[in-house]
Amino acid sequence: MDQNVQMLLAKLMEEKHTFNYKKLVVPMSMRSIYWKYFGFPATDEGEILTRVKIVCILCKTQIAYNRNTSNLRMHLQNKHAHELLELETANPPRRPSVDPKEKRAQKRVKTPSAPHIFTTVADGTVQIEGDVHFITDPNITLQSIDDDGSSSNQNVRVVLKREIGNQNVAIILPEENTNSQMPSMVDGKTISDAIAEFVILDLQLPDVVEGRGFQRLIATLRSPCEIPSKTKLEEELIPRIYDTFKESVQSLVSCHQGEMGLSVEEWNSANGESFITISVHFQQSFDPVLETKVLGTLHCGSEMDTAQWGNVFDVFFSEWDIKLENVTAVVTATTKQEILMALAEKGLTLVPCLVHSLQLCTNACFEQPEVVNILYKCRSIVALISHNNTYNATLRMQEQMMQLEENTLRMDYPRVWTSTYVMLEQLLIRKNIIISILNTADIIERDGFMLTEAEWKIMEDLVMVLEPFKVTIMTLSEEKTPLISLLKPLLCQLNNSHLKAKDSDSESAKNFKTSLSENLSTRYSDPTVNQLLQTATMLDPRFKLLPYANGDDKNIISGPIKEMLIKFVEEEQISNVGEEPCDKKSRLSGMEFLLGDLCNSKNGMPAEERADLELVQYQSESIAALDHCPLQWWAKASAKCPSLARLARKYNCVPASASPPHRIPMESQVLFDLRRASLGPDLVEKLIFLNGNHSV
Repeated sequence: MDQNVQMLLAKLMEEKHTFNYKKLVVPMSMRSIYWKYFGFPATDEGEILTRVKIVCILCKTQIAYNRNTSNLRMHLQNKHAHELLELETANPPRRPSVDPKEKRAQKRVKTPSAPHIFTTVADGTVQIEGDVHFITDPNITLQSIDDDGSSSNQNVRVVLKREIGNQNVAIILPEENTNSQMPSMVDGKTISDAIAEFVILDLQLPDVVEGRGFQRLIATLRSPCEIPSKTKLEEELIPRIYDTFKESVQSLVSCHQGEMGLSVEEWNSANGESFITISVHFQQSFDPVLETKVLGTLHCGSEMDTAQWGNVFDVFFSEWDIKLENVTAVVTATTKQEILMALAEKGLTLVPCLVHSLQLCTNACFEQPEVVNILYKCRSIVALISHNNTYNATLRMQEQMMQLEENTLRMDYPRVWTSTYVMLEQLLIRKNIIISILNTADIIERDGFMLTEAEWKIMEDLVMVLEPFKVTIMTLSEEKTPLISLLKPLLCQLNNSHLKAKDSDSESAKNFKTSLSENLSTRYSDPTVNQLLQTATMLDPRFKLLPYANGDDKNIISGPIKEMLIKFVEEEQISNVGEEPCDKKSRLSGMEFLLGDLCNSKNGMPAEERADLELVQYQSESIAALDHCPLQWWAKASAKCPSLARLARKYNCVPASASPPHRIPMESQVLFDLRRASLGPDLVEKLIFLNGNHSV
C-alpha cells in the first residue's frame, strides 16, 4: 500500500462520510426473503456506494449491515409487522437442502443475468461516522480508492466500529470471499459464546468488548461476526451460561452422598469490599481425583454478626443440599471472627488454610518497624531504577556481565508475600550493582532510601529465614492434590528444624524465626484440629509411620482410627445381612445339606477382628514415595482394605489450601487476585463461579 493510500485511509478514519444514493440494490448472492424491503445505497448505474449500512425501503431507516438478516427481521417486526406477516406467509420455510452438487447446478440454472435481485429507485443520503476502518486483505494489493471513498477493489473490508445506541461491531467482507477464506466458526452464536468464554476464563470485564484494541483484534482475525455488546454479555450470555453450569453443579453435589470438605476464602475487591468464596471438595467413589466445585461468593457486610452469618450459611447449605454431618472439615482462609464462629457453632471442624497462614505469618515479619522502613526503601529503589533509562541500562549491562537473569527486579504485590520475598531476594543478589547505581544518582534522588549495611544484613536474615516458607509454597503448587495429610509433617519440620534458632544466627534472624514459629503453631493449636491432622497423616501411605511423632502420640491416634474402622465394618455387615438373594433355590444342594452347618458363613468375621486385619494389612504395605498421590494409592488398595479405604476417603476430601494448586505460584496468585479484585459486584458471583468450575 503506497503513502497516498495510507493518507487517504487515515483521512477516512477521522472524517464523517456522506453518500448520496439514487437506488437501493440487493446483490444476487443475498437470497433471504427479508431483503425485499432493504437495499444498499447505489448510484444510478446500480454501483453500490457503501456496504456499511443498508436502508429500509418502507421508512428509509438506516441499519448497520452485520452480514446476517437477524437485524433486518427485527426491524420489520418492530416497525412493519403487517409487511413481515405477509412476507413470511407468502414465503414458507424451504424444504431441506439437496445434495450440494445438485444445489450448485440449480443455482447456475436459476441465476439470471441481472446483477441485482432487487432494485428500487430512491433518492437519499447515507452518513457514515468517522469511526470506520477500511482494511485490505493482507494477501492482495489495494488498487484504487476514489475521492469519495468508494473502492474499485472488492476485496477491501469495511469495519463499522460503532453502531448507534450500542457497542456492537460488524465485520463486512465481499460475498465472493466469504466461503473460500473464512474460518469454520462463522456462526454468530458460536462467536458470542467464544467471547463470553474468554471473559469467563480470563476473568475479564465485559467492557473489554468495547475496547478499540479488542475490536481491531477481531477485525484482524477476519471473523465475519457481530461482537456481543457489553449489555448482551452481562444480561444474556453470562447469565445463561451461569444457569446451565449451576444446574449441573447442583445435580453433581446433591447426588454425592459421601464425605466432603468445604473451603472458605476471603478476598477484597479493588474498592475495599470484602467477599468470601465457598467451595466443596469430594471424591466420587474411589476415583483417584479430588473434585473441587465453587459454590458461590458472598458479600461480607461490615455490620454482620455471628448470628446473621449463621443464618446466611443455613440458607446457603440448604440451597446446595449440603448435609453438615457429611462435612469432614472446613478449610478457612479468613480472619473474620464472625464467620469462623458461625461455622464452629454448627459443629464443623475448622482447619486453617496453609497458604493463608503463611501469608499472615510473613505479614507479621514485614510489619515490624525496621522491616517496614526497609521495604519502603526497597520499593523506592526499584521505582527509581525502572523509571530512569540510564539506571535501567546500567542494571541490564551489569546483569549480563554477571550472567544474572534479566528483568527479575520488580516491584512487589504485598497481598502475595512471595512477591515481596522475590523482590528482596533479587535486590540482595544485585547488592553491589544497586549501591553503585545509587552512588552515581543525584543526592536528591537517593536521599531517604539509601540502605545502610545494617539494613542489608536484616534483609539477608529475613530472606534466609523465609526460604523454607518459599519451598513450602513451591511444594504445594507441585502437588497434584495437596491434602491436609501434608500439614502435620510440614508444620513439624518447619518448627523443629527450619525455624529453630541456631547459635550462629544473628539477633534479627532469631527474632524472625521465633515470630514465625509462634504464629504458625498458634494457628494450628486447637486440639480437635490437631487430632484430625494426625489421623489424616496416619492414613496417608507416605507418612503412615508418623516419623515425627513419639510412641504415645501414635497410640493416641491409632485408638480412634480403630474405633471408626470397626463402625464402618459393622455398617457394612448390617448392609450385607439386609440384602436378600435375588433368586432363592428351590432345594438345597447335596453339599449344602451335608456341610452347611459346618461352613456357615453368615456370621462372618467379627468387626473388631476385621478392623485389626485391615490395619495390619495397611501397615504391612511398603511406604509410598513422597511424590506418589495418596488418592491413587488408595484406589488400588481398596480391594485389600475396603473399610479402611472408605475411612481414608473421609479425610482425603479436605485440601491443605483453599486455593487450587494452579493458583498457588506467585505469578498466578498475583494475576488472579488483580483480575478478581477488578470485578464489579453485579457480576462477581457469576464470573467467580464460572471461572472456578469451567474446564477447557
